[in-house]
Amino acid sequence: MARTKSQSFEANISRLEEIVRRLDDGSVPLEDAIKLFQEGTELTARCNKLLDQAELEVVKLTKGPDGTIEEVPFANAEFE
Repeated sequence: MARTKSQSFEANISRLEEIVRRLDDGSVPLEDAIKLFQEGTELTARCNKLLDQAELEVVKLTKGPDGTIEEVPFANAEFE
């Protein structure tokens, strides 16, 4: 099944779960298992990239010095 790089995180995870199920059942010939494994590693890399991009977009709402709410980029947010 051909996949595109622009698929959503959820679609990639779903495909990755499908690959794991097929490999776990042990009925896949070795050559196909290797191809599935390669696809799985590519999907894992794509999912990690999507997660990294999402993390950059996350903002933490904090109270500013004057008590107003302000947005602070996730990477700069201090955890309490």
